[in-house]
Amino acid sequence: MPKSKRAKIVPLTKTQAKTREDKDKLIERIREALEDYSDVYTFQLHNIRTNILQQIREERAGDSRIFLGNNKVMMIAIGRDEESAQRQNLHKLSPFLTGLCGLLFTNLSKKEVKEYFATVGAPVYARTGQTATESLVLKGGPLPQFPHSMFDHLAKLGLPIKLDRGVIVLLQDTTVCEPGDTLSAEAAQLLKLFGVQSAKFKMDLTAHWTSGVAKKVSSSASKRSEK
Repeated sequence: MPKSKRAKIVPLTKTQAKTREDKDKLIERIREALEDYSDVYTFQLHNIRTNILQQIREERAGDSRIFLGNNKVMMIAIGRDEESAQRQNLHKLSPFLTGLCGLLFTNLSKKEVKEYFATVGAPVYARTGQTATESLVLKGGPLPQFPHSMFDHLAKLGLPIKLDRGVIVLLQDTTVCEPGDTLSAEAAQLLKLFGVQSAKFKMDLTAHWTSGVAKKVSSSASKRSEK
């Protein structure tokens, strides 16, 4: 019999050191950005999608920089209180670093930032556990958009179906979800399979700092970005 391979043991101290190193690098990068950019914003993320965020980063690479990471680490980077603030009153942004959020460093004017963020937003597929914002009712009948090889998968998702001469047929009208429902894994997959993008990726500005002055961003700016 072949000898069994021994499991490779990774020392916990090595993992902890790596984690600490990553945190230190994030703090260093944020503090370096303070030297290169005049304005700092905090923002909240909704229905985050990595590909869209990367596109935004590339579009604004010439004048801005976005940071995401552990909220407490970002607070440490800018300062949690007046004593540790890296710039005058910069610590006043720390209370806005809650939930799924980030920091935006930029040399754009306030008007340019608000105009750009008003255009940021894209429909995306809702995920398991999210609240349905619209209903999806499937009408009984043939489903020619799906090959017969999808039969087992669709059946596992709870659809009452049969095969008729190689065509998948939905036996009856079926409600996948209604507004207010918490989406199950099956419902989320069906929304995607039927091309229903019921969620929206958004970045809402929450606070702004420049030249020693920190202010909350008015909610009206966020509301305009939703239109």
